[in-house]
Amino acid sequence: MKINLYKTYENLSKAKDKGTFFTALQTAVSNLGFEYCAYGVRSIYPISSHETQVINNYPDDWNQTYSTNNYLEIDPTVKHGMRSTQVLFWEENVFKEAPYFWEDARSFGIKQGISQSQKDVNGRIGMLTFASDNPEITQKTLLVQAPSLIWLSQLAHTGLAEKLMPLKSSEIDHKLTKREIDILRWTAEGKTSNEISVLMSISDRTVNFHINNVLKKLAVSNKTAATVKAIVLNLL
Repeated sequence: MKINLYKTYENLSKAKDKGTFFTALQTAVSNLGFEYCAYGVRSIYPISSHETQVINNYPDDWNQTYSTNNYLEIDPTVKHGMRSTQVLFWEENVFKEAPYFWEDARSFGIKQGISQSQKDVNGRIGMLTFASDNPEITQKTLLVQAPSLIWLSQLAHTGLAEKLMPLKSSEIDHKLTKREIDILRWTAEGKTSNEISVLMSISDRTVNFHINNVLKKLAVSNKTAATVKAIVLNLL
């Protein structure tokens, strides 16, 4: 099965809210031969507590079971999506560390699937999944649909990430100057302000001035947090 790329893009581009966008996305996924689709987005900063938002058309009973059993923490597809942007084909070995999770999913009619994640410069990772209750879907079918999944996952992340997880103003305004970035890079390598001043031929006071500016821009309280956040946001 195929989708009309132009029509799909047009429908998704016109969507003003998450409900309308997801309905258009569902239509495209259905035209590709899959009953279910899911999009989830997770922040990777702060490191200690990842916010996650999900929208899907899975059976309500499965969503309840997933939530009650806290499956988000052990879902192998989510773990893969946090580590890699490679397409994930749902195979038996993917779920070998959580066979009970896979058995539960299949009991609710979720028997085949394919997932693709995307990462943006604001430290958010989104993952789009196509799933089906048809156990006869072959690896060849999944491979044929992989390019459509990749394309739709890019559109889904662009269109849904901000609708599900809006950025705070402090997260948007984090443009760093070249000198601030250079100082942060040396900081990431464990250099002190004094060592950085020697390496960059500037005074300690100038180094600390730039570090304080970085702390304000990134809305953090110390150099360690600034370095971590800058790395997460691909600023270094």
